[in-house]
Amino acid sequence: MLLSIKGLEKRFSGARALAGADLAVEAGSVHGLLGENGAGKSTLIKTLSGLIVPDAGEIRIDGKPVEIENVRHAEALGFRFIHQELSLVPHFTAVENAFVGRRYPKRGLFIDRRQMAAEIAETARDIAPDLPLDVPAARLTTGQKQLVEIIRALIGEPARLVVMDEPTASLSDGEARRLYRAVARLAERGVAVIFISHRLDEVMEICDRFTVLRNGATAGAGAIGDIDRAGLVRLMSGREEVRLTPAPTMVDAPTVLKVRDLPFGDHGSRVSFDIRAGEILGLYGLVGAGRSSLMKIIWGATSHGAGAISLADKPLRPGRIDDRIKRGGAYVPEDRRHEGLIVSRTIAENLAIANLASVRASSGLPWTSVAALKRRTQEVREALSVKMGSPFAKPLTLSGGNQQKLLFGRWFGRPIRLLILDEPTRGVDVGAKAEIHAVARRFADEGAAVLMTTSDMDELLALSARVLVMAGGEVTAELAGEALTPERIIDAAFQHQSRKDPAA
Repeated sequence: MLLSIKGLEKRFSGARALAGADLAVEAGSVHGLLGENGAGKSTLIKTLSGLIVPDAGEIRIDGKPVEIENVRHAEALGFRFIHQELSLVPHFTAVENAFVGRRYPKRGLFIDRRQMAAEIAETARDIAPDLPLDVPAARLTTGQKQLVEIIRALIGEPARLVVMDEPTASLSDGEARRLYRAVARLAERGVAVIFISHRLDEVMEICDRFTVLRNGATAGAGAIGDIDRAGLVRLMSGREEVRLTPAPTMVDAPTVLKVRDLPFGDHGSRVSFDIRAGEILGLYGLVGAGRSSLMKIIWGATSHGAGAISLADKPLRPGRIDDRIKRGGAYVPEDRRHEGLIVSRTIAENLAIANLASVRASSGLPWTSVAALKRRTQEVREALSVKMGSPFAKPLTLSGGNQQKLLFGRWFGRPIRLLILDEPTRGVDVGAKAEIHAVARRFADEGAAVLMTTSDMDELLALSARVLVMAGGEVTAELAGEALTPERIIDAAFQHQSRKDPAA
């Protein structure tokens, strides 16, 4: 047995994060580590990485007890970690980012950049052959940045154990399947992979064994062939999985958002579409298709030249987020940590930021009322089932799913006409995902037009009454009704790639 963990315990400020967790991972296996947000997965992984020291329990490597002292010790043991939160240097290229913290190859006194590029290209060929390696990270999409993180973890000294924390959360089906193949190749070489994912279908597909954590303890473990999806859900949450059926498009409902002749993509194409009140319109495409870029233009975070965008029949000025908010717009970004939350502020302040008037101490005064902040936080907490302690704690003390709920909660109390969702359940567990789906549906039921992009096919089909498929910056298909199938969506998503590379 490569890795054996028994009875691991850890407390933070009196709260138990781990309560006797067990984990056994064999060399050459792909081991799914599952659990709802807050179940203890992150804490367990941090003990393996040397970031925290457990209060009790035992870790054994090759049968020998080990105390992992720090990050360098973990690396010396052959442990590699691919974290959910991205940590790239924005102005470094993919090649340069991959070598951060590692010894640079040299030719004489100078860094051998040709050798650097060759090493990265060899690894990227298997995982992301289309990834631009010479482009600064700031210009890459979130999905492309995730691929760089994966490549960075796989280069250098041979790994014995690779821990992947939600590696496919921002990847489309095509990129995810490339990753699956890379994981299989690692296992064939004898490398153990701990694969953390909330996408149960992919866990069932690529993992050999599983361990489920619940409330800091091991709720179940075994061979993946001995359990089904429903069984995993029961172990994780103690409840059955709930699947939504998308509401039909209301053809007589008023049009809320109009996008006309928006120049987009590399071929001079123009994007036009409408969304009606109460409709959830899905936007799908491979990484780099332009989904997130289009979302940012519509939200006003990025300006545009020609074309027009209107909300409730009123034109929106390019690059003006304030226009959108004043007219009933709301936005939940893809990267909650860097684009959504203000991590230096409290939970209560994050929830109040879009509706400051409701928490003022008195009309016209610049400071906020503590009582009003507490009241608003409690309202959101109850409405969205947010698991938190003090409303004045920092948002990063919450699990990923509860952080995501804060981004929805900040728009409560405002009349919302348009809700833009960019990967709304990225890195969120099964239970929280169902709750967030219900929140999105609630906004639509109250008359909002919802524009959602997601890489999760199940989520896309569960919520969307209509789907636009993008490829290479173009809308290649509009699908609804009986035409809205995974096969047609994937076919449209690969149209541009097929034109670009006939052998693909």
